[in-house]
Amino acid sequence: MELVAFDPEVLDGVWVYIVGGGFVMVSAFIPPVPSTTVFVALGALAGADGGPLPPLLVVAMVLGALAGDLLTYWFTKIVGHTRWGSNRGARRERAVNSATRRLRQRPFMFMLTSRFIPLGRLSSNIAATVAGYPLRAFTVFSLVSGLIWSMYAVGVGMLTRHWPNISTQVAVLIAIGASIILGWLVGRVSTWLLDRKTDKPDPAVAL
Repeated sequence: MELVAFDPEVLDGVWVYIVGGGFVMVSAFIPPVPSTTVFVALGALAGADGGPLPPLLVVAMVLGALAGDLLTYWFTKIVGHTRWGSNRGARRERAVNSATRRLRQRPFMFMLTSRFIPLGRLSSNIAATVAGYPLRAFTVFSLVSGLIWSMYAVGVGMLTRHWPNISTQVAVLIAIGASIILGWLVGRVSTWLLDRKTDKPDPAVAL
């Protein structure tokens, strides 16, 4: 892939990882804030001269995801899930009840795939508190799912750099588009799989 020139100083520095991780952290409780697309775009620039380093991108995204998940978990634990403004009312109750049911049945799968479902991450974090998941179990699930999620986002971006005869800007757009489509597919399939388990008894939470 032929890369067009870009200013290396724009992406050269620790602030890129801090700001990127900050987006992921804030998106945990403000879903419209971009998270996956930010790191997909950075992944498309990773490895280029002056571009960010893939391992540090993964670390930044994992830490941002964990920080956001823990903040949501503790905020919900302290003030209750009814305080999440846009989640109030019957629709919020249905979403939380559905997420709680799925979390109890398939905790790790739900925590992971919720990253690819619109509003899924917020719902899963609230559900973890409602379901009474201990902090240690929640932290482990968040770390593992965050690692897989970050490797997916950065990896999708990096794959576009191997496409021949496209510019960096086009690679970024392709990477973002591919991540949205793949995320939608993962969300649909995972929701179908999770819904198939609704008749099974809830497993005990232990970790």
